Amino acid sequence: MTKLSFTKVEVDGFRGLRSLKLDDLGRVNIFVGDNNSGKTSVLEALSILCQPYNPSEWLSMIRRRDFGGLDENHVQSLHWCFTQATTLEDPETLIDAVCEFKCQGSFPLRELRVNYSEFSGEPNPDEVRRSYSGSRLHRSNASLVGRIMRGAELVHVPVWSEAGESNYLPGLPAVKESPVTLRVWEGIYPLRYKRSNSLGLDSETLTPYSYQINRTQVRSQSKLIFQDVTPSMLELLQDFDVDIDGIAMASFYGDRPAIYIKHRKLGMAPLSVFGDAMRRSVLLAATLPLLKAGSILLIDEVEVGIHVTALGKVFKWLTKAARELNIQIFVTTHSLEALDALISASTKQEKDDIVAFHLSQTTEGTQCKRFSGDLLHRLRFERGLDVR
Repeated sequence: MTKLSFTKVEVDGFRGLRSLKLDDLGRVNIFVGDNNSGKTSVLEALSILCQPYNPSEWLSMIRRRDFGGLDENHVQSLHWCFTQATTLEDPETLIDAVCEFKCQGSFPLRELRVNYSEFSGEPNPDEVRRSYSGSRLHRSNASLVGRIMRGAELVHVPVWSEAGESNYLPGLPAVKESPVTLRVWEGIYPLRYKRSNSLGLDSETLTPYSYQINRTQVRSQSKLIFQDVTPSMLELLQDFDVDIDGIAMASFYGDRPAIYIKHRKLGMAPLSVFGDAMRRSVLLAATLPLLKAGSILLIDEVEVGIHVTALGKVFKWLTKAARELNIQIFVTTHSLEALDALISASTKQEKDDIVAFHLSQTTEGTQCKRFSGDLLHRLRFERGLDVR
């Protein structure tokens, strides 16, 4: 059996996760539990862990959580990612906090310590210009230079294993001890570091609303075209409609590109006319083949947009693709039907690929109960117990 990128993960001090230990992770990992038990936070922690030299992943993470812009600014969003934040007496340093991640697996990262601090000061004009390098400086941001405002700093400090790192991440020893810093100011869009896949683990996050966003769908489909990837997308889509012949990108008015389905009866029909399950499946089918072997796929509320009658088809395709492409999947769900469909997606010999974790918050920390694939199958289909 191919060794997984993550076989064990520990998280402490990130959002509401305290002393969380996830042992014996599988190929497909399902997180269940009550609302506010930490399911989505686990996926977010994994996305940070995959990018130890890319603190800008925090900005992507908080945007996925607050897509509608309910928070006032980035500093406010980052502040609530740290459960150990405390106010200090030093007037120039408002908050000092830390969260820690530990992991085991074929990915040679062993620890990631993230230090977070808030301060009051004046932004450097060069920081503002760098934040908008290659694009126009927003008019309102120029007026912020020279003003005293609140800022925040993130420092990533990774610790790598001693064995096998040169094979997995070429050139790693030269930068092994180098921390990476990201500074963020209120009202100024922060500088993003370019993701370095050579020093991180390729990952993709799908949210409950990702399949409804045109640019997300078009981006994934475009990568398939330009990278000459030929996934078994039709295999999945034809499970919903046997009259589907293919998929393409086009623009009827020559303006914004959109995804079209080649249909024997409808002709070239936009993806929007099809149901949520079809749109969700198109995004899944376009995303998986783009991930490298050993990559991580994170899916929040995996059942969203898919009717219970179609869950089995989608999840069978998903788990099969994960094994064939050597991708490790982490999903959250509130649905018992989705849980049953995921359990049923593997054959008897493949049950060990699927593991479920029930999360709960207690005064001692974030508790986690693990259910193996075989145990899950017996609890659900022989005893009818609800493990959520």
